[in-house]
Amino acid sequence: MTLRHVWKLTAVSCLVLVLSGCWSRHELNELAIVVGIGIDKEGEDYKVSVQVVNPGQVSTRNGMSNILKPVVTYANTGQTVPEAIRKISLLSSKRLYFAHLRMVVFGETLARQGINKSIDYISRNPEMRNDFFIVVAKDSKPEEILSTFSSMDPIPANNMYMKLSNSDNLWAATGQLSLDRLLMDLMTTGKNPTMTAIQIAGDKEVGFRQMNNNSIKPSAVLEYEGMAAFKGERMVGWLDEDQTKALNYLQDSVRQTLGVVQCPDGGYASLDITHSKTTIKVGREGQLPVIDATVRLQQDISDVECQLDMNKVETIDIFRKAGERKVIELLEKGVEHAQKKLRSDIFGFGQEVHRQQPAMWHRIKDWNTVFPDVKVHIHSIVDMKKIGSTAQPVQEEKRK
Repeated sequence: MTLRHVWKLTAVSCLVLVLSGCWSRHELNELAIVVGIGIDKEGEDYKVSVQVVNPGQVSTRNGMSNILKPVVTYANTGQTVPEAIRKISLLSSKRLYFAHLRMVVFGETLARQGINKSIDYISRNPEMRNDFFIVVAKDSKPEEILSTFSSMDPIPANNMYMKLSNSDNLWAATGQLSLDRLLMDLMTTGKNPTMTAIQIAGDKEVGFRQMNNNSIKPSAVLEYEGMAAFKGERMVGWLDEDQTKALNYLQDSVRQTLGVVQCPDGGYASLDITHSKTTIKVGREGQLPVIDATVRLQQDISDVECQLDMNKVETIDIFRKAGERKVIELLEKGVEHAQKKLRSDIFGFGQEVHRQQPAMWHRIKDWNTVFPDVKVHIHSIVDMKKIGSTAQPVQEEKRK
């Protein structure tokens, strides 16, 4: 055997040793795969709940049985979040595994007291990836949210994840929040966090039982409803559907949505928003900044209940101006709510002041005290693109 062959054999042997295993590996049957975590406060302690997948019950090969449930929810309390999670080992026969986490649900009690300590644990855990979504439970406890059966997916946390992802793309009244985005908002002066709120719509008690899946119309569903607004790490209030839309428009995070405007004759028309772009300009008035926000939309007409001639240019102009007025009214009310009631810059205007007027920004000692008095001017430009494949409303064609 030549020296060259000896070196090749040595190299192959080293590779075999390296690839033969992993010191931190765990067998699948030893792991409890966590897809959802709920964190809340119970007195002075943290209460942590986890939604764990039962792999044998969600396998497409074996189908689902009525003996065991597709997921199991465990909960326990502790002085810290890690302690509460470790104490769940008293309830689960398998080690909790977080690499497939989809949802983190904060309770309102925790959110109002502050989320920094909980976020610290989540951001430090090396098993947790950063592609999960974070929400706040409204009118329910996180444990209740994670214990509600889903009629569309055997794993409720997956259903929550996909529902939020889809609505974020198609409806302006929700928003997906990742860990990276939350940490950025918490560490950046001039922008306070917001989180989509989730609630149980319907009969909670039925939702906790598997019979909730056996009806065409479930007795209880998990529904996204507005957002929770924060000032720093603490929640300060709720945003309703319209206020959430205003937030997303001003954050330039609307992809597609739909608005309804009233026709001159009393009917309604649906306007399909296919594109949205928001620009923020910062001026000054005395020692205070002035915000000019311009929202440019492209909209199609998707439904008309009016007695109007759609072939006329002036009719299209009616809908264009109605769309502009609708957006301005929506955004002005959203800004007023944030300034006068929440007193929290959830839009990120402070970041724009910092970027566009750095000298003014450095003279401002506390943006949270300045923000409620900042003048914000809203402008809207709407471009009409399509009126659909039918030129005239159905009722107008019937009348002719």
